[in-house]
Amino acid sequence: MEITVFSKLWGKVLVIQFQNVVHSCTVDARPDHILNLIHYEDAASLSIAIMKKRLRSRIFVGCDNHPLSRQEVMDCVNRCGKFSKKFEAFIGTDGPLGKKMNNSKTREEIGWEPKYPSLPAFLGLED
Repeated sequence: MEITVFSKLWGKVLVIQFQNVVHSCTVDARPDHILNLIHYEDAASLSIAIMKKRLRSRIFVGCDNHPLSRQEVMDCVNRCGKFSKKFEAFIGTDGPLGKKMNNSKTREEIGWEPKYPSLPAFLGLED
């Protein structure tokens, strides 16, 4: 069985990436590029739920249903207060915009919900 997660994982891995981005202050990438995110624990629990259903030759989408632009992600990082240095700006203008994904169909069919509803909620920026 092959399981592929097409969303950007977040959690400990993303915190390391944030630290690298925040320390550089600017990034040569589009600020409006869309990222579909999922916490790594949620990606794992979704994969296990799919395997338990013993479904074969199917495609399921794993994401938190809260796509954010790169700029929105870094705004959350700046607001969360976990980093002493602030990210300044994206300076790129070229590249793809990305695509907003939704996994409501996967959630319904598998009977699964993420533990972490969104990156802002995980960072303590939402109730």
